[in-house]
Amino acid sequence: MTRKYQTTDKRKDQIIEAAKRLIIKYGSEHVTVRRMAKQVGISEAAIYRHFKSKADILSFLVDHIEDTLVGGITKATPDGHASLELLDKILRSHISTIEQRGGISFQIIAEIISLGNKKLNQKITEVINKYINSLRDLLAKSASTGEMRENVDLETASTLLFTMIQGLVNLWALSNYSFDLEERYASLWNFFRQMVTECGIQPSLPPEVTKPDPTFNA
Repeated sequence: MTRKYQTTDKRKDQIIEAAKRLIIKYGSEHVTVRRMAKQVGISEAAIYRHFKSKADILSFLVDHIEDTLVGGITKATPDGHASLELLDKILRSHISTIEQRGGISFQIIAEIISLGNKKLNQKITEVINKYINSLRDLLAKSASTGEMRENVDLETASTLLFTMIQGLVNLWALSNYSFDLEERYASLWNFFRQMVTECGIQPSLPPEVTKPDPTFNA
């Protein structure tokens, strides 16, 4: 049987898509050249003609993460306007995509960390920082409209949003996807929104301490 010839770019796309499917099905640690070759219907040698190693494939997958996370924010705010409501919609969209793809983005991040490859670590760090900076810019625009408290630390708030999502997805994956990701996200978002929009809650006195009666004279 004669194999249909594919251009280099087309074949690379097929290999990357095969890697994504395998990550969703088995987890990134079980993605092998043999399995990718079988998915695409080519030889292992053909895989190596397009990618030098698994790390090379993961590098291309980092580009996919950047397009999904950072690109998603850029596409959602073409006119530059932003609000907390828009930010919530963007994050919900990311959560929905993550849920549909089995948390692939964060599995790739975890795999890169486990490999200890300095170039990959630097590349994924740059993508994460771009994502956090994009979240910070959206928060800054929301703050400029008066939606948020003036004293909110935007750097901390944007980092908190990223870690909130990453931690949630990690828990979801570790629990074998046993809870509704979007529902749990909604609860966390409501908590976050309350923190950045309200003036804070005055601490209450401990139960054993009572305020003095102003009418009592010692």
